[in-house]
Amino acid sequence: MEINRPSIKVTQVIFIITILLVRVQFGTTISEPDDTDEPNDTDEPNDTDEPDDPEQQKLFQCVSGNMDSKRVRLYLGLDNLVVDCMLRKKPGGSARQYQNQLKLYTSSGLLPTMAIYNSTNSATFSFKLIMNASTWRVNVPRYNITINTEPILQWTIGEELSSRIIEPHLHRVLQLQVSQSPCAGDVAVLAPVFAPGGHTGVILSVTKSAFTAQGRWFNATRSLCSLINEVCVSGCAGISIVDLKLTNCHLFLLTNRGLFISQDLLSPVTGTLNFTLLFLPALAQMDYSATTLWFSSQCVTDRIYFSDDTLSLISNEGEGENLHSRCVYSKYPFTRWLLCQASAVDIAKNPKHRYLSFLHDRHQHTGLLLSHTEQQGAMVSVFGVKAEELFQRHTKFPPVILDFQPRGIFLLDNHVILYGSEVWTSSDRGSTFTWVFSLDNQIVIDALSCTVIGVVVFFTDHGNLYIMKSGLARYAWLNETLDVASTLLCGHMGILTAVQLDKDKPSGFSYRNIEIDHLIEKHEMSFDKALALQYTTDHTVLLHENAVINDHANGNNPLTVAPASHFSPDHVGKVIYFSDGGMVVITEVFRTHYLKGFSGVVVGEILEPIKGASLNAEPVQLYDLLVKKGEPEGLIVTLQLKDLDPSQGFNMSHVGKAVVAPGFSSYLITGLLPSGSALAKPTMPALVLPLTSHRSGEWLLFHSAGRGSWGMKEGPCRHALQSLNGVRNNALMRINVREKLNFTFKAFMSDYSLSMVYHKKFMRVVLTNPLAIRVTARHSWDDTNNHMLTLTAFSHLCKKATTTVTVYIPEASLLCRSSSFTFTLQNSCPEGLQIVYVSQQPISDHEWIHADPEDHMDNKRLFNLPVNYRPPSQLGVLIPTSDNIYNADPSHPRPREHYPISKNSGRYKQCAGKRSAEECGCTDILKVSPLAINSDCRQRVLRLTFPVTDFNITLFLRRTNHADHPLCSPYFVTVTEVNNRTSWKVTGTHATPTMDRMRQYLEDSLKNNLYNPEGLQISLYGSELFHFRISVIPGVVLCDLVEEVQIYVDEPPLAFPTQHLVNNMAAIILGGLLLFGFLLIYNGVAMPTKSSIKTLLKKHKPTISPTRTQNSTTTQGPE
Repeated sequence: MEINRPSIKVTQVIFIITILLVRVQFGTTISEPDDTDEPNDTDEPNDTDEPDDPEQQKLFQCVSGNMDSKRVRLYLGLDNLVVDCMLRKKPGGSARQYQNQLKLYTSSGLLPTMAIYNSTNSATFSFKLIMNASTWRVNVPRYNITINTEPILQWTIGEELSSRIIEPHLHRVLQLQVSQSPCAGDVAVLAPVFAPGGHTGVILSVTKSAFTAQGRWFNATRSLCSLINEVCVSGCAGISIVDLKLTNCHLFLLTNRGLFISQDLLSPVTGTLNFTLLFLPALAQMDYSATTLWFSSQCVTDRIYFSDDTLSLISNEGEGENLHSRCVYSKYPFTRWLLCQASAVDIAKNPKHRYLSFLHDRHQHTGLLLSHTEQQGAMVSVFGVKAEELFQRHTKFPPVILDFQPRGIFLLDNHVILYGSEVWTSSDRGSTFTWVFSLDNQIVIDALSCTVIGVVVFFTDHGNLYIMKSGLARYAWLNETLDVASTLLCGHMGILTAVQLDKDKPSGFSYRNIEIDHLIEKHEMSFDKALALQYTTDHTVLLHENAVINDHANGNNPLTVAPASHFSPDHVGKVIYFSDGGMVVITEVFRTHYLKGFSGVVVGEILEPIKGASLNAEPVQLYDLLVKKGEPEGLIVTLQLKDLDPSQGFNMSHVGKAVVAPGFSSYLITGLLPSGSALAKPTMPALVLPLTSHRSGEWLLFHSAGRGSWGMKEGPCRHALQSLNGVRNNALMRINVREKLNFTFKAFMSDYSLSMVYHKKFMRVVLTNPLAIRVTARHSWDDTNNHMLTLTAFSHLCKKATTTVTVYIPEASLLCRSSSFTFTLQNSCPEGLQIVYVSQQPISDHEWIHADPEDHMDNKRLFNLPVNYRPPSQLGVLIPTSDNIYNADPSHPRPREHYPISKNSGRYKQCAGKRSAEECGCTDILKVSPLAINSDCRQRVLRLTFPVTDFNITLFLRRTNHADHPLCSPYFVTVTEVNNRTSWKVTGTHATPTMDRMRQYLEDSLKNNLYNPEGLQISLYGSELFHFRISVIPGVVLCDLVEEVQIYVDEPPLAFPTQHLVNNMAAIILGGLLLFGFLLIYNGVAMPTKSSIKTLLKKHKPTISPTRTQNSTTTQGPE
């Protein structure tokens, strides 16, 4: 395989292929194209991967990539996933018959579909008929199914080797350490642990198929030793693996020389996987070979949840007073390591704590520490989280102390399990524990979870296997033994596989599948005690467990103290069968009895009628029976047969048998009297009269004296649990703040029988974190008496929280595949939640890119931005200062860069380092995105003409697979302008008392005013581009809800009209004068000169005097 190759995303998925209402489940493993099975790698003879249902085996078969496998593993390479399915040909059938049958399915519209899903996402793809090939084919685009990645398969971990390298060292293998991928059960890393002294180094094997096919082998010794030699003078001779853990993004290797952490597995592949040697001062003087790694595996696909990954390292040396125990832990990204230890109060009481396990519980955000002291035994301490995501030094509640030899803690989504010499379970995450079972002369050393089938497997130091059902504090022993040098894996299809090294196999491994159901059915659980049968109804009985056998043979008094009952809550769902015939399923267990002579009682429903002894075997049943009360309390009675010789009466063979008389108390025979009578214990003394007679035919003898006369095994599956909302098991459901979700389940009898109890509550509910999300339950029953359970989940807290809901049927058999249902509610931002702006006349994405839409007035609704456009600033239209560049093209000059402030601002984002717009990689999605981060690709924006007054901003809350809802209170918003423009104002909002109170409450923390999104209006007083960011205030939802709106104001008026008016008037006057002068010259009119003007100005002004006339000059004579 190439080392320098591009990073390939690899995903683990589950394929469901359906035809004619028949569902066939296939396991899949997605890997690289060149990583295929070797040609000589054949299936194991005991491979039982075929579907259990014969009808499913005969229906059809599927292949992918020319590789036919019984498990139908599909490997995804760099190309699309192509799957071909075909009908299985009947023996002796002709090709024509096959074609006709294929056409019959197709003509009826019955095409197969393939559903690919994980805990949060799903996609369904339909097959198409390929007539030439006589198959159905589906071609799934690779990008549609590479949502979650499985990165370990991409890497080369040291020097790659052949599987034969392990052959000379097989005799020195002590055990196999294996760590499965949190998100893909078929992907795992395995390391053989060798006996000291062989200098084998660190050998690893990586598989994509749970070691059922050819994997890859690596020798990481050289790369690890190079790190040791840099800090250690003694070198790394004799380095060996101790433990390993594969997390969501790192591979940890614990060796006898230290702890190594790999580089981020999600980083691009550039060569061999690099490691770093961690320096842990707290363990500097400790022996790493006596150290264990602890990690609670959980699948996380988003880096924001990687912080829940917590790894702990525990070292123990010495015993008693010489005990040195250390515990350190670190959270992602594993750069800071801290001590984990018991509280100061507990250390003061018992300074010598042997720390055994420390795990982080993501449901309660707590740390669970398991320790052991010689004085008190096992102690479980639960620590809360303080600032900086560190664990507190004091416990949330008093530690739980249990008197047994512990080994470790195992965390499930619905339970916390302690294991060791005993197994205990807690449904409240460590506050209280319930005993499950104890072991004699052996101890549980490890546990494995099969999440798909809801089973936890325990294996002991003797190689024995025990299982627990998810949600049920019950167990079963599997009659299967593991070799010391083998290990267990549970693939992502829930197939339990035992793997061991094998030099005769090309892969280096041999495996066998462990049939859990078959082994459960063979487990016999009876004990040597007599049972007294008591009918309560015609279909329900009580079985009373006798305290001792023959305790009244000599007329002794009854026991004063009854011994402990052999029945336990784990026996609910088990079936008691009688040698004479009959079966009873246990529905309830009571480990104490109100009568001194019995130690316990179980309640059961009759599956098969219980048969009494035949008349040939017990002829005493032909006689009448007289019952005499021997004492006032009625704890002892005498049974006497009428008209029968004492020598033919009761004898020793009757001791331990029960006399049953329907409608009366039953009697357990415990001793004999010389007269042929018998002493007996009544099961219901209050019903016993001083003298009672039962005629022949009204009473029967039942043989249940002890082992051999009755037995107890796991009963057949009689119950089923169904989700009516289509929610898959182990699904992750994200719930929004103030959101309400409903889930409905139905419990019914899967064997088509009817429940004999009216309105019986079959289902129970367990929550891991009841305070995180408010969950209420409502019980109901349908017309056929099926139990219906409706759960309503309401998110009432605005904080990150998780709770796992388990709905289960307590009395269901362990053989039931659908008797429990688990899903996780995560109080977080739902997938695809966003706020969007929708204009009154929506514009499609096609119109944004290719069309030119117009409004009802034939005005263009979109504006094409110039290349390398930047909007105006407060300094002026020609002085942009924004860092956002729109419609970017590095090959073109940037306009409006006349001033230094404009030249020093403006940054490319998508086009950074590119030479032209073609290299920017602007897709259609980026071109229609209004976000500022995608401004380089934004070519067109919404166009409005001046004036823009009270423009409505209509926002909707959008979510995947949900209808859009108008954004309203309490989703209050703030409005800002991305480019720091100020010529705008929010002019409208629906003011409410709630909004006013929120404004006052957030006045100091918010820099901007908050507004009600209902009735939100904006007025724009400037021109060109406005880019608004509308954000929902914090504390309303657990994610940042932001929408951006871009508006271009076109056709604005003049910016300064008075100045323009003065300038225009001056231009008009000057133009008029020039025109007048031109006209004078054109018409030959002499223009005045300087001298003529001066002459004109120097002329004297005319004088005014009387006018002389002719009469005024003659002289007047005498008259």
